[in-house]
Amino acid sequence: MRISRRTRNACEREHTDDFQVMSINGRPQRNYGFQDTVDIPQRGRMVIRVRFADFAGRTVLHCHVLNHEDLGMMSVLQIDK
Repeated sequence: MRISRRTRNACEREHTDDFQVMSINGRPQRNYGFQDTVDIPQRGRMVIRVRFADFAGRTVLHCHVLNHEDLGMMSVLQIDK
């Protein structure tokens, strides 16, 4: 789950595997298949489901708004097989 504490929308990106958005701000989302980015409303929360199938190692989950990324909206993921 990611939390956007910023005062504008954020765009999250996971680099190795596409994901399904399960809910945003507690509201279930229609399943439009897998995607690699999602917009999060300001001060919002999201739940995603991802299957790490084809990659092992380190990768990042981050915001595409650069000043958000620079202020901490970036996570390192360690994916083990």
